[in-house]
Amino acid sequence: MMTTDRSGPFDDKTILTGADPEFISDLSDYLDVLASPVRLNILSYVGTRSRTVRQIAHEIQTSYENTKKHLTKLLSLGLIRKEIGISDEPANQGQPVFYYALVPGSLDHAARNLAAFSSVTAQAVPALSPQLDFACAGILEAMGESGPVLIITNGTQKGQEFHLTKDGCRIGRTEEGQDGITEPALILSDEYRSVSRVSRPHAWIRYRAGNFTIADGPSKGGIRVQGEQVSTEPRVLLDGDVIELSPGPLGASIVFFSRKSKHVELHQ
Repeated sequence: MMTTDRSGPFDDKTILTGADPEFISDLSDYLDVLASPVRLNILSYVGTRSRTVRQIAHEIQTSYENTKKHLTKLLSLGLIRKEIGISDEPANQGQPVFYYALVPGSLDHAARNLAAFSSVTAQAVPALSPQLDFACAGILEAMGESGPVLIITNGTQKGQEFHLTKDGCRIGRTEEGQDGITEPALILSDEYRSVSRVSRPHAWIRYRAGNFTIADGPSKGGIRVQGEQVSTEPRVLLDGDVIELSPGPLGASIVFFSRKSKHVELHQ
């Protein structure tokens, strides 16, 4: 089961036991809130300053009603707060409205909780591992506002970010003599030994016609994006896509985020 000191929604004293069905249900509900690209986008957006529902709806390009549903989910975890302010929008300027803001430190608490969950999920609740990996990567990305970025979600390099430019990159394991490689490269340790060496990369990320694409190196272990096999023909990457290199415990899981920093343009 999952027990928590009630002093806060993300208290560090959470105790986890993965064999309990109640724990599995609670964790699934928890991840359902966080493993959503739309809600992660909201967290990044309100992290800069307080926003109204209409401002958030415009940012995430969905309806007012749908935005309210997403905000209710985030409020339930204590990640954001609701506060009264005076509107500066032309339509209702000077009128009292509700603003939504990120709770200070809430993303740090969520990241620590997810790290704790990951320590029991791989063996106790393996079916939730992909959802947990995505939530971990999303919270890290929301904390930094950066992108386009690749975030490793498993193994000892979990949480490591690789920021993409229009030069793209090759992805593979480290090896001697890699200094001769001229392209940018996301280098994985030998722990991910089902992943091909970087000199003959497991995967290529390239920037084409305004999109980042991924293609097989080709590799022995193969590539899956959102569970679908990827060939040597480039596939466009979408925000939140989960990339699996040699799916399995010796492979690598990586999440792609397309969002750019609100303050820094994509490097040429």
